[in-house]
Amino acid sequence: MRIDLQDRTVIVTGAGGGIGSASVKLLVECGAHVVCVDNNEAALNELAKNFQESQLTLIPLSISDAQSASKVIELSMAKRKQLHALIHMSAVLEAIEIDDVSEDQWQSHMDSNINATFFLSRAAANIMKGQDFGGKIILMSSVAWLSGGMSTRLPYATTKGAVTTMARGLAKAYGPYGITVNTVAPGLIDTAMMRKGLSDSARSAMEEATPLKRFGTPEEVATVLVFLASDGANFISGATINVSGGFTLY
Repeated sequence: MRIDLQDRTVIVTGAGGGIGSASVKLLVECGAHVVCVDNNEAALNELAKNFQESQLTLIPLSISDAQSASKVIELSMAKRKQLHALIHMSAVLEAIEIDDVSEDQWQSHMDSNINATFFLSRAAANIMKGQDFGGKIILMSSVAWLSGGMSTRLPYATTKGAVTTMARGLAKAYGPYGITVNTVAPGLIDTAMMRKGLSDSARSAMEEATPLKRFGTPEEVATVLVFLASDGANFISGATINVSGGFTLY
């Protein structure tokens, strides 16, 4: 099945990261105009070198609260007439031992990964409600939502459990408007975020624990995200798609 997103507008947050940049590339190949959001302006500019100016809108912004979430939608809609999909991937992840987690570090994870996700999703949905075709909201979870993740990443895992539950509630609330809401839960994906604080021995052990005996690639997650943004996923809502090579089973 060829995915056709010709002339559709898709917002991608965390666009400068490994999965983000792979998703932007695939979305553009499918014909979409991509609004790329990332707090790393240099990464956005580097990403833009691979595309024509007409294919991307760049928004260098950190999404950490309701105000910045609303700003993303405001800036996006200032240049685009419609919003077909939101793929929200930006998140905070720090590798910290449980006893070393400060209140500020805990709150930073909650603000960026839960609060901003809710307000961004709501702002996007309020645009999509006024469209006769609805829209699609895809949120990034993690297999940690189910397993609890690594002990050094408990704040992150906690937020991903919240995001997964949030998406299911939003799917119920926004379904009558033709808006689907889903989450994608990657497992061990070879990205800078995943490698952060991970020793070679830990990586080898994780690969051994994965039935496919390897880490996944950003492109393998991007394929799922782009499918969920397409018409092929019109009757999928409230789902959590496991992309872990069998590392987590549910």
